[in-house]
Amino acid sequence: MALGAFGANRHLRQSLVFLDVPTLQQPEAYLGHAGEMFGRDGGFADPKTEAFMKTFLDAFADWIGRTAKVA
Repeated sequence: MALGAFGANRHLRQSLVFLDVPTLQQPEAYLGHAGEMFGRDGGFADPKTEAFMKTFLDAFADWIGRTAKVA
């Protein structure tokens, strides 16, 4: 799996931690070959990928709910 952005992500996280910017620590998602993950209809071509992304996005939504400040 090609993960060219992995190093950039790690560097960005270091900067955000230094600046005390809240970041979702776990789970992490690294998606290689994203152009091949979608069918002609725009949905995920593989049900396993769709399930993985649902789990990740549910965790992200939960994290936002716990950390967001209401203005």
